[in-house]
Amino acid sequence: MKKILLALLSVITMISAVACSSGNNTAKDNGKINVYTTVFPIYDFTRNIGKDKININYVVPPGVEPHDYEITPKLMKDIQNADLLIKNGLGLDSFADKIKSENKLQIVDASEGIKPLTYDEEQNHEKENHESHNHGQYDPHVWLNVDLAMKECENIKNALIKADEKNKDYYEKNYNEYIEKLKKLKSNYDENLKDKKNKSIIVSHGAYGYLCDEYKINQISITGISPNQEPSLSKISEIANYAKKNNIKYILFDGLVNPNVAKTIADEANIKTTVLYSIDNISKKDFDNNKDYISLMNKNLETLNLVLK
Repeated sequence: MKKILLALLSVITMISAVACSSGNNTAKDNGKINVYTTVFPIYDFTRNIGKDKININYVVPPGVEPHDYEITPKLMKDIQNADLLIKNGLGLDSFADKIKSENKLQIVDASEGIKPLTYDEEQNHEKENHESHNHGQYDPHVWLNVDLAMKECENIKNALIKADEKNKDYYEKNYNEYIEKLKKLKSNYDENLKDKKNKSIIVSHGAYGYLCDEYKINQISITGISPNQEPSLSKISEIANYAKKNNIKYILFDGLVNPNVAKTIADEANIKTTVLYSIDNISKKDFDNNKDYISLMNKNLETLNLVLK
């Protein structure tokens, strides 16, 4: 009987040890740093640089518009206990501003060092309630200029090294490999867009300033930076007339935006609609199908080649 009791006690002790070591702190158990990223481009850049040395978490769920995302208290607490929070900044992920650098958490703004584009708030926010969802005066979609995407990657790489210096060479290697892919993407954009004669596009909302600024494209937006604004009837009429007079054959809307307004204008002007991704988030379907920043930017280039003939 004594031997049986001792055996049972041994089993119980082993079970207790396993239970204590299998909590939520995965990063501590497997030696990886625990990283939270706010929006899709930052998530995608970080996973390409951090790879197997990080536990990466994506805050805004696929298919959710980040401009209107509200973070939960539980998630805030989880992030507070992580090693690193990487955000885009410039007002896109303002929910992250509620989180402070406490405990071991380091907070990094991936757009640091990038000169932001401003927008005419009065022109682009017609009839908007400025007391809610105020996203500041800057266009946050810096990654649509590939050079600026590379700058964000550099900031992310430096943040990972600061948080996990023993794996510096690993992060440097992954960063350099990913930058080569981005340089190829940039070269494709340069070759395809530099000599276009038609330089005007109509878009559902003004998210494409950095891309248009780089290639001297005239962006005519139905609404401002935030995609959920409602344009006035006069604005809809104005855009439709502009399309007719300037022989514009497409209206472009974002992948996560309700296309009804764009289709209304397209019907009025007797033209077509198609998608131009802002990539501030990604649909659940695209996420499940392993779409990434580079594949979506290549898709955008196909669209721009179509509409800028």
